[in-house]
Amino acid sequence: MLNIVVKSLFSSPKFMMIAVAVLALVIIPLTIIQVQNQQNIQQHAWLTTQSASASCPVGAAGVEITVTFTNTEPLDPTLSMDVTALDQQSGKSVDMGSIKGGETKTNKIQTGKATLANGNVVFSLKWTDGHAGTDTRSAIYNAVSNCVPPTPTPTMTPKPTATPTPLPSGVPSPTPTICPTLGPVQNVKIDCPNCP
Repeated sequence: MLNIVVKSLFSSPKFMMIAVAVLALVIIPLTIIQVQNQQNIQQHAWLTTQSASASCPVGAAGVEITVTFTNTEPLDPTLSMDVTALDQQSGKSVDMGSIKGGETKTNKIQTGKATLANGNVVFSLKWTDGHAGTDTRSAIYNAVSNCVPPTPTPTMTPKPTATPTPLPSGVPSPTPTICPTLGPVQNVKIDCPNCP
């Protein structure tokens, strides 16, 4: 009996109209929304290139890591990325700010370390306009050792010379006395009572 009721229900024109209405009003719109969401996810695919390089520049207070990040997305305000680069070894980071599609930025991380082994920088990404989604990228760098700042050479400061005190007004300046030059000594006789 149940079979007859189910068969008559599925074959009735009324049931068919309800099934088509549910399909048209619920299933098709849900499918379209799902396809659009997948397109948005593919559209915001975090297309990037990044690099990191450690060095010991002259005068630096330790190893310096140069980080470069390129947003390879198209130039579109919704595809600008806020980027922060963090050195995993030293724990030091730099905020690279917002990077537009097609734009490249370079910054430096001052580690304060004299030596770093081979290491890794992690770039944290989020969309500048605030829409949902975050991601990370990483770049490796080679080791740097003995990066010690040079010892400054002391500079000698000259001591000031004493300045002469000026004479009160009306007092004439002293003139130096010129000593006469001596000529050759002639006709000098020395009496010596105890001399032989």
